[in-house]
Amino acid sequence: MPAFLDGGGECGALIKSCDWTSSLGPVERWPQSLKAATGLLLRSPVPMVMLWGDEGIMLYNDGYSVFAGGRHPELLGSRVREGWPEVADFNDHVMKVGLAGGTLSFKNQELVLHRHGRPETVAMNLDYSPVLGDDGCPAGVLAIVIETTTQVLAERALQARAERLGLFDRLSHAINDLAAPDDIMAVTARLLGEHMDASVVAYADMEVDQDAFAIRGDWSAAGAQSIVGSYSLDSFGDTAARAMRGGQPLVIRDVRGELGQEEGASFLGIGIQATICMPYVRAGKLAAMMAVHQNVPRDWTDDELALVAEATERSWAHIVRVRSEAILRESEDRFRNIADHTPVMLWVTDETGYCTYLNRIWYEFTGQTDGQGEGFGWLSAVHEDDRPMAERAFLNANALQQGYEVDFRVRRADGTYRWCIDAAAPRFDGSGNYMGYVGSVIDVEERRESVERVRRSEEQLRAVIDQMPVGVAIARVPSGEIFLYNQALEEMLGHSSLSEGAETYDRYGGIDAEGRPLPAERYALYRATKLGETVTNEEIRYRRADGRIVTLLAQATPILDDDGKAGIAIVALQDITGRKQAEAHQQLLINELSHRAKNLLAIIQSIAQQSFRGEDPVPAQLLRFEGRLGALSAAHGILTQEKWEAIPLRRLICDTFTAVRSDDERLVMDGPDLVLPPKVAVSLAMAVHELATNALKYGSLSQDDGTVSIRWWTDDDRLRLEWKEHGGPPVAQPTTRGFGTRMIERGLAAELGGTVRILYEPDGVRCEVDAPMPAHG
Repeated sequence: MPAFLDGGGECGALIKSCDWTSSLGPVERWPQSLKAATGLLLRSPVPMVMLWGDEGIMLYNDGYSVFAGGRHPELLGSRVREGWPEVADFNDHVMKVGLAGGTLSFKNQELVLHRHGRPETVAMNLDYSPVLGDDGCPAGVLAIVIETTTQVLAERALQARAERLGLFDRLSHAINDLAAPDDIMAVTARLLGEHMDASVVAYADMEVDQDAFAIRGDWSAAGAQSIVGSYSLDSFGDTAARAMRGGQPLVIRDVRGELGQEEGASFLGIGIQATICMPYVRAGKLAAMMAVHQNVPRDWTDDELALVAEATERSWAHIVRVRSEAILRESEDRFRNIADHTPVMLWVTDETGYCTYLNRIWYEFTGQTDGQGEGFGWLSAVHEDDRPMAERAFLNANALQQGYEVDFRVRRADGTYRWCIDAAAPRFDGSGNYMGYVGSVIDVEERRESVERVRRSEEQLRAVIDQMPVGVAIARVPSGEIFLYNQALEEMLGHSSLSEGAETYDRYGGIDAEGRPLPAERYALYRATKLGETVTNEEIRYRRADGRIVTLLAQATPILDDDGKAGIAIVALQDITGRKQAEAHQQLLINELSHRAKNLLAIIQSIAQQSFRGEDPVPAQLLRFEGRLGALSAAHGILTQEKWEAIPLRRLICDTFTAVRSDDERLVMDGPDLVLPPKVAVSLAMAVHELATNALKYGSLSQDDGTVSIRWWTDDDRLRLEWKEHGGPPVAQPTTRGFGTRMIERGLAAELGGTVRILYEPDGVRCEVDAPMPAHG
């Protein structure tokens, strides 16, 4: 079991024995920040509770278990909203502020709690501060809980008494240096007697029995008779009784006659003619009574009654002040004891910003001598480079009377400097007057180093992914927040890829087969972050910001940490649009090749049928067949070189002609640069081959000086082409038309969608072509 729980008291032992599987996970796998914070609070003598995570799982020390009362130990490990349902809204606010990095401080905060099976109003001083996780972000909230119910009730009682009693200056000099209540009451009674020309009968601590309305007590005063006994108030009637119970002055006049008693049986038993009794009734008991009498019966004036009230109230106020000062000293001593044993550096200032107190931990940490840090002496422990900023931040916040937080370096006792966070909250009294700050200084050197390591790791990670040829994005698990991506991804998608969470992925450009936006849950990264899936080789159509649609290949997977839990997920996207287009083009070529192969076979079959007809010897038929195949091959060779796209007309004619007659100087060509589609080019090549073969056998090319001219031109979107032989033997109209002639006139005309005529003129054969301009491209 981890050592950080050792020495943690009863609560540390309970944490060891608890099953945390369903909430925080096994103790040994807790984050280092949670372990450190838990070890700190368990060893603190101050009641502390930590609310960890979004649900506020409660971890506390033995001091807090006393405060929790009958709810301990079931409260340990519970969710704070369920553990204290009666103050759920209050704790919801605390969690919201704390997990956002804020602090809260409440003085004498009253809440109604059910600690012992019944509702009770509890007053507390509460200080909440965020606890940073391993990633440097708030992961929990730490609360210091000091119950002040007794103090608040006492202060309210004193306040009620002070409001009720008037404070006057008449007795100030006489009682200012007196401390004992009896001395103060004696002086008050003596001064009243002197002022009213009366004598003091007695003053005493007494009790009043509200049921029997009887006064009992021991009356004693300097020079006065001591009387012990019980005196009934029944004879004074309801008015007297109400006066005594309500703490009002009571005037007794000629008590012997009024009571109908024998002489000597007066109210006090000493023969008093007129008496004022000033009772102090508190919580059903007469706390004290002072009696002033005159031997001559007379009516007491309102001023005299008021003077009695003023004097006695002044006396009691002074007693209260003395006792309050003692309570305050005790409270301050208790605070110092708590603060000196708190494992953080604490400090207090007055409303001017003057530091009036720093706890023992500050002086142990900095090596300053006791008192050296008071005033503004604490600044001398701040690094000289940070000192101006630290002083300015404090003074500005003090002027605004608002909380503040600032980082600076503090010199340790060994002379080294450590980064610390100085945070403070303002204090206000019951009237809203600013009283200064209560603050803390926390050593965050290790946390900063951890954050710096994370920053360097992120920089290294970014440097790596920026060099990758594929688009990469990294998101947090389980939120899906994309916090890092590379330039390749931005260029691929055409926009930034940062996101607030996986639910926002649908704002990106993924589309389905019908072009509709993909819902967020269809994205590979969503499934990796939210469902823990590993996605491989999944294609997605994506509409870029510029409107272009691309095809992406996605790979996504969650990344497990040492605890076997996924903290991040990564997605890699590769643009395979070019590959998909190539695959589509390849399939098109395969289909086209199949179609052309079938057409080629049909052409070859037709050529064979026509070449091996008639009565010519087999060698002649074979030669004719081979020649026509050669022309077809030459045409296909040109088409292959031009990727079966557009064929230049000039090149087609030249290559086909030279396949029959190599000396192309006997060929004269004239015409603009035109291109033909593949199918038309093959038919025209076969026609040129037939014409050139016939010219070589029977026409101009059979003579040494014979030539062939080929002209072509365009006219009103029509193609005109003319073949003309020159210098050959006389030409006569043939009696029959062979395969070549029919192929030229019928096949070429059909392919071109126009007319083809072969004219046998005496000076040479002429072939005329008239057809619409063939479409290509």
